[in-house]
Order: sequence, then C-alpha cells, then structure tokens
Amino acid sequence: MDKIISLTDSIYNLVNKYEEVIEIMETLGFEGMTNKKTINTVGRIMTLEKGAKFKSIDIKKIRDEFEKNNFIVKE
Repeated sequence: MDKIISLTDSIYNLVNKYEEVIEIMETLGFEGMTNKKTINTVGRIMTLEKGAKFKSIDIKKIRDEFEKNNFIVKE
C-alpha cells in the first residue's frame, strides 16, 4: 500500500493516518509542533505547508524527506 500525503492535509490527519509523520517532522525541525497536545489542537488547522512557512523550512526539503521515507507527496 502506498503512503500518500499532501502538503495541504492537516498535521492532525496525517499523524492519525501515519504515526511515523511525527518522527519525520522532528527530523525536519518542527519542534514544538509534534507533541500530542499540539497535534490535537493546532494540528487540526496546521498543514505541513503552513508549518514550513511558520518555521522557515524549505518545502523541497520537506518533500525530499518524506519521499526518502517512502511517502508519495502530492500537491
């Protein structure tokens, strides 16, 4: 089964679908956005795309890291 994500899906939905998203986010520098409490509140409206802008993380770096971890990243 392919693991498909979108950069515009909420972090809450991504984590509930694929638990390993938390580890990948931590690797990318999303500190503070990966604890369960934050995911259950802010994560419902926060997306990887919005988080990238907020944390000044290059979107290509995010895409590459998820693809390295066997995800298919769609627009």
